[in-house]
Amino acid sequence: MDAAAARQDHESNSILMLTADRQIDRRILLQADSLEKAGWRVTILAMTDDDTQRRDEPRVVRAGAGGQGGGREQQVAYGYRQLARRLPMNGSLMRSLKRLAWRFLVDQETFHARLYGDVASRFAPRVVVAHDLPMLPVASQVARGCAARLVYDSHELYSEQEFSARERRRWAEIEARYIGNCDAVMTINQSIAGELARRHALSQVHVISNAERATDAAPSSRLFHELFGLPATRKILLFQGGLSANRNLQALIAAMRHVKNPEIVLVILGDGALKQRLTREARRQPGTQRVFFQAAVPQHELLSHTAAADAGVIPYRATCLNNYFCTPNKLFEFIAAGVPILGSDLPEIRSMVTGRGIGLVGDMSSAPAVAALIDEFFGDEARLDAWRENLQQTRRAVCWEAEEGKLLAIYEALR
Repeated sequence: MDAAAARQDHESNSILMLTADRQIDRRILLQADSLEKAGWRVTILAMTDDDTQRRDEPRVVRAGAGGQGGGREQQVAYGYRQLARRLPMNGSLMRSLKRLAWRFLVDQETFHARLYGDVASRFAPRVVVAHDLPMLPVASQVARGCAARLVYDSHELYSEQEFSARERRRWAEIEARYIGNCDAVMTINQSIAGELARRHALSQVHVISNAERATDAAPSSRLFHELFGLPATRKILLFQGGLSANRNLQALIAAMRHVKNPEIVLVILGDGALKQRLTREARRQPGTQRVFFQAAVPQHELLSHTAAADAGVIPYRATCLNNYFCTPNKLFEFIAAGVPILGSDLPEIRSMVTGRGIGLVGDMSSAPAVAALIDEFFGDEARLDAWRENLQQTRRAVCWEAEEGKLLAIYEALR
């Protein structure tokens, strides 16, 4: 079928989203919900998942199956899934193994095309969406094959993660090769949009943030006090999210031995390969227990847990340019739950937190520095009350409903 025939053949309202995820990212699901509400029919093509307990929704299709008996790409994908269950995702060992795989076993540009190509070729959508850089080559291939429009949603500054210099160059080359094929490019914040526009001479990069839905705020509760048998006077500092390397969690836990205010405790809500190591480090804390762990909860229950905290913490450090420009999901989850934020002094986090008067940012380069910041954060009750008050306005302005209108306008222009 030639391109003209393909364009006539595809459904005018269909979208094919491609992601390398096994567990579908909240950003992808929110976009799919909004687009379906506007009359589009969305299919999400994702990596195969070995979790037999997880039930996919009907719009999710899995690719890359084959396990140990498949081709090289399938074998590498299977091995990666097994290692990801046991090793911290961004730890030094996992990074080394990935670096070796990219160099000697598979190619970044063709890997997902070979895993996804057969399944993706069954669809003839109006729009193909590459959710993050690894999917851009295969999405471009699919879009070209059926004369569809191509959208690139850059979830991060992908080529500027903690890769080797060789990997960074390779990913940058891939992005430069394919981004010019796109009919629309979007990303998560203004800093990354500016970088993409500058690097690739793009006239426009849309910003769609990872904001949460503007539902009624979950009522404040004593959930963590009840779970851990804590006195009512304890102040809960909450970290939530994946427990992976390079999130500065070791320093955050170590900081609790230096915090002067005895009423402050740290709750870590989440799972990951680093959890066992973090638990051991917390147990080595002298004196009264100040660090508590709670298993991850389903996304639909998360904000009710978040609202049980007195503050949310984002301790990330600028270990790479991608981290320097980060706006993690937890930033918007804390806002949606009305919880003041203690964050690292990184530009996008500073812009949101101090710019809207909803918390404090500062130096998190060492455990003593983090401890000093925690004590400063909780040291002024009047300021805490002001932050909570400002959050009521912020959560109405910084929400998915505000982002949804921008998203729909982008896709309406592609019809």
